[in-house]
Order: sequence, then structure tokens, then C-alpha cells
Amino acid sequence: MSAILSAQDLNDFIGPGLACINPVVVNRSDTNRPTEIQIDASGNPVEVSIDDGSSNATAKTATQLTPAQINLSDCLACSGCITSAESVLVSLQSHTELLSVLRQSRGHRVPKDVNDMEIMKPKRVFVASISHQSRASLAAAFNISVDAVDAKLVTLFRDVLDFQYFVGTGVGRQVSLAYSAQEVLLNAGKLADINSLSVEHKRPVLASICPGWICYVEKTHPHVLPYLSAIKSPQQITGSLLKRLISEEANVSADDIYHVSVMPCFDKKLEASRPDFATGEGVRDVDCVITTKEVVQLLLDEHIDFMSISEAQDARMGNFQAMAPKLWPTEKSWESSEGSSSGGYLWHVLAALGDEIAKVECKTTNLKVIPGKNSDMVEYHLVTVDGNKEEVVAKAAQVYGFRNIQNLVRKLKTGSKTGPRSVVTARAKKSTGAAIATLSPTEYDYVEVMACPGGCINGGGQIGAPTSDGDAVGLKEWRDMVENKYKSMRSSVVERRAVQEWAATVWGSDIDSLVTTSYRAVERLDAKDAVPAVLVGDKW
Repeated sequence: MSAILSAQDLNDFIGPGLACINPVVVNRSDTNRPTEIQIDASGNPVEVSIDDGSSNATAKTATQLTPAQINLSDCLACSGCITSAESVLVSLQSHTELLSVLRQSRGHRVPKDVNDMEIMKPKRVFVASISHQSRASLAAAFNISVDAVDAKLVTLFRDVLDFQYFVGTGVGRQVSLAYSAQEVLLNAGKLADINSLSVEHKRPVLASICPGWICYVEKTHPHVLPYLSAIKSPQQITGSLLKRLISEEANVSADDIYHVSVMPCFDKKLEASRPDFATGEGVRDVDCVITTKEVVQLLLDEHIDFMSISEAQDARMGNFQAMAPKLWPTEKSWESSEGSSSGGYLWHVLAALGDEIAKVECKTTNLKVIPGKNSDMVEYHLVTVDGNKEEVVAKAAQVYGFRNIQNLVRKLKTGSKTGPRSVVTARAKKSTGAAIATLSPTEYDYVEVMACPGGCINGGGQIGAPTSDGDAVGLKEWRDMVENKYKSMRSSVVERRAVQEWAATVWGSDIDSLVTTSYRAVERLDAKDAVPAVLVGDKW
């Protein structure tokens, strides 16, 4: 693992499989010669060949082997590991790579004459986007308000790191939420007259914005694929929109725009590396993902004291327009949304269903919350009331952490069903008499699924709780502190129609290419190709 992430940070994950396909490829000049792998006196791996066929040690010649290179695209194409992309050595998605690219850009030379074409390539345009969860984590870590964090980050990226654009991912999130709600409404038959999205699903629709969850499904449970939402995450939608708008505004090609995304999760690096999220020319929506922890590590490496950074006055007053493309809805960029700290997908889906029922059936809906056997499994029922009669018109669930996810995928495979739709699916808790939800996915319209316990606010890339004497904070208390910082952000309700109209105006008629994607099963690795992955200390 990287120096930033340790095995102790991951309290609920499925470890790497005993296979990695890349290191097994060995190039030999003569495969007919017998060879063996040895470690020389300096600790380097060498391939030893026997020239004369004898076992005499003097007849052996040794060739030093080059280390196997593993990149994020390899991880996506291999079924050896499941969700712990964090355990793979990565080089193209890190704060050190970002600093390297920035230094190269600063070394850009002015052409000597018109014939000096090699160095006439335009200077790269640097743009950064940051998630709501990362902003909350930084605010908790430095014990300041989210507004203060935002203002300091503007100074950091604009004045210190020389970025031309810096935005929050709120716009991408609103687009993702709007189309996620429409997707579920279409699936439930509530919007039969709207066909702007060409997606079909089995019921329930499962959220797909968590890349750890997606890798798990693609590599181990292909039977779940037909249930996955086709809507892209805020990270990817933000990247697509930024590159389109900045390319037009600054008159540069998308290839000359370097987009950095600050996220709460290491698996977001894998998401950005998916081939689906790049053009045919290899231009990616997101060029580099760094986690909240890596922002702190970048500050340390560059000897920057975050608390000493001045707060950008325009940003402190809530004006971020100077750092955004001209057509960017700046206020929405930094606003949060109702619902969970994982993006509020379930809340917005049920709100949209309630609105449609009120519009078409003229019925008022209420939301009932039924806790599960642990805090990471919660069921939500949308009910209409007619006198003393309640009717459940929609069900959804929040399923976080792999302990609950494993139950979810198992029940989807077996087709578990617990009763008619109008009956509340819950059992009585003996000690208090309160209802406890039972996980019944075939009864749900939507499930908000996240790999991390506690959801995105508790992602593996977030800053950990203080451990030094006098400042030590318990894990639950720390999570609550970060959650409270998140809830302190200004929030707004997503106006689905207005958001969709804006997206269509900016992107054009082919809205599917902006908001939808697809997933596929990864072929299982043959056991004979397996290379064991052994945990030594905190490294695989």
C-alpha cells in the first residue's frame, strides 16, 4: 500500500485475491533454456539460465529482472483483486504525479521562432474539482468552517499551485441526481412519456457511483449487473462538463486540459481510469484523482502550512465565479444536497417519486424510516394515507459496508421475497418492540449502495482521527465531527427539470453520452496464472 494508506485504515473491505496477472509475464530471449529465479547478493531478482545444460554453478549466467509495472487500467481488467485497489502500487494517480506535471508545465519554454514547432504546444490548462466530503474532512481536521476551507483552497490552487479553474462537484452531483431520479421513475413506469434516457433495468435500481462496489460486482457477482444504475458519478460528469466548457472558452483542445479531482476514496482513481471515461483519442474526463489525505501529504511535501494560507476574499464572500468557466452555475457548484452524506441519492429518488404521485394521483406521501440490524442498513417506505389505511407505494434501502453488501447480492441471486408490496417488511425487535427492517431487495425500487461503512463521508481516503496525546478522538466521535461539518454546508433541492435543461443546453442532444455508462463482467482469472499476494506488515 501507499505510505498514505495502511491496512489499519480499512475496517470493512474484501482483501486482494491471491492473483495478479501482470507479474507472470516473463520475456525470455531463449525459452528453450532451463531457467530459475534467484535473489542476488544485493537483493535484486535475477533470472539464471544454464548455458551448457549442466548443474555446474559456473555455467550459469544471470540477468537482472525489471520490476513488474501495474497501472490502474490493469487492475480494472484483472479479476485477481476485488475492491482493494488501494493495495496496488499505482503511479499515475497520485499527488506526486500531480506535482511532477505541474513542474513540467512551469518549465514550458517560449518558442525561439516559428519553426520551433516542438515547443509551440500550448501550455496546459489546470483545473481542479473537489467533493463535498473532502471539504468536510479538511474542515474537521483543521477545526475550521467549511467556508474557511473553501477560501483557503482557492488560494492554494489559484495562487500557489497555479491552477486556472477550481470548482466544487455540486453541479456534477445535481446532474447525476436529476438523471438518477428520472432513471428510477422510468423504471417504475411513472414517466412513460419521457424517453430521453435509453436505459432499462431489473428492479431494484442499485446506485453505481461507488467504484469499489462496482469492481466487486464486475469481478465476482455478474448476476447483479442488470440492476446497476447507468448514471455516471458526479466526478465523471463534472470532468466531462469542465473539459467541454473550458475547451470552448479557452480555445484549447481537451487534451491540453489537466483535470484533478479531490475525492474521499482511493477507488475513485480506478473509476477515472475506466476506458469508458475517455475519448477515442485517449482524453480522459479526469486525468488525476487525489484523496483528501493526499492533499495533506502534498502540503507537507511542499512545506505549506495550510492554516497560514490566506483566505481568498472573493471566495470568503461566496463568490467563486472567477475560478469557474463562464457558463458554470457557480452557486450550485459549492452547495450540498438533501439526504445522506454519500450524495443523497436515495432521498432524491424518493422525493421525485413522491412528487410524481402527488402530481398524477393527487395523493400526499409520507416517508417512514425503519432501521436495520445495524446503522449501515436502513429501509425507507414511501406511503400514502387514506383515512386509517396506509399503502406503501415505494420502498428503498441504504446499504453500506461489505457485510451488508454480501447479504444484498446473495438475496438478489436467490430472489428473496418477503411479502406483498403494501405490507411493511419488518420484524419486531424483542427488547423494545420497535420494527427492524429485513433486507428484501426484490421489494425495493432503489438501493443506495456504498462500499465503506458510514458511506462516502467515511471513505478510505479521508483524513483519520487525531491520535496524539491530548488530541486523540474516538473513531465514532470523529466520524460524527466530519458528518456535522458536511451538514453545515449550504444545501439546495435539486430542480430536476431545470438541471436537465441546463445540461442539455451545455452538452447538446446526445445527453446519454454525458450522463450514462455501462458495466460488464470481468473474466475470471485462471488459477494457474495466479501469483500470491502476501501481506507483510502493511504492504502486499
